[in-house]
Amino acid sequence: MNRLRVGLLMNPTAASGAAHRVGRQVAHLLRLAGLSVIDVSGPTAEIARARALQVRDTLTALIVVGGDGTISLGAGVVAQTPVRLGVVPAGSGNDFARALGLPVLAAEESVQGIVRALSRPVVAIDAIELSSADPDAPPMRSIAVGNVSLGFDALVNARGNRSGHRGPTRYAAAVMQEIRRFTPIPYWIEVDGGPREEIDASLLTVANTGVFGGGMRLVPDAVVDDGALSLVSLSGLGRAGLVRFFPRVYRGTHTSIDGFDMREVREVVVGVRDDRELRSYADGDSRALLPVRARILPGAVRILMDLQHSPAHGGELPS
Repeated sequence: MNRLRVGLLMNPTAASGAAHRVGRQVAHLLRLAGLSVIDVSGPTAEIARARALQVRDTLTALIVVGGDGTISLGAGVVAQTPVRLGVVPAGSGNDFARALGLPVLAAEESVQGIVRALSRPVVAIDAIELSSADPDAPPMRSIAVGNVSLGFDALVNARGNRSGHRGPTRYAAAVMQEIRRFTPIPYWIEVDGGPREEIDASLLTVANTGVFGGGMRLVPDAVVDDGALSLVSLSGLGRAGLVRFFPRVYRGTHTSIDGFDMREVREVVVGVRDDRELRSYADGDSRALLPVRARILPGAVRILMDLQHSPAHGGELPS
């Protein structure tokens, strides 16, 4: 009898190397469960992606072990294919796992859930396709499953990635450092093919899960299988206002703040009205320079989990 074949993609550097240790344990547990495992990990994301694509059509599932960036990498490999995505969260922030209610740094529990889901009906979640909207720039396309950061949150992400901080304090430390010199950004946006709008905003995010920064729930009621994204903006706040804003995001009391706006979109193009270079970030990783186009890919990723009991499906986790 042929065994199901799954790929295993580990990030050797996530959580200061913890993901690699967890990955070895995951491989052992998957084999004990009777699965055939092929390791497609590599020293760089590009090498790992190439290895995964090379064998993708032979796989039933791709299991990723790492943080949000590794999950995004795996989602990009399997998006819009029959290959299913299994997630073993083992990063620093683990925001995708928080959004979907997945166990964090719990290899055995994660593998048990993945193995159970392999025998159950397919569950699909939405993804974000992010591409360059600059006609003079090289074509650039990537997939995200969490959020695309385009403003202050992108600058904080960049600083956090450069810093020596690890764990949930990294984002908070980067916020306090970046805020000292921040001023609102003059954007132009085009929503769902509509006319160009101008907006001066501090925060501009295209959200699928709505969770970022180590547990901030920017979009408390986000649903990952509804075929829509949330375009979130924050305008009219100075530095002091931003300092007060972020703690409220953890508590979920930020949506009543004047200047906070959220609207449902399926596609949005975002650029800046001055000559600054501003880079987008998605699921914690650097992506294309603005202008960029973000659009929903409904049901693009087949994920190995029970979405019915996920908070990102409007449900509650079992006690």
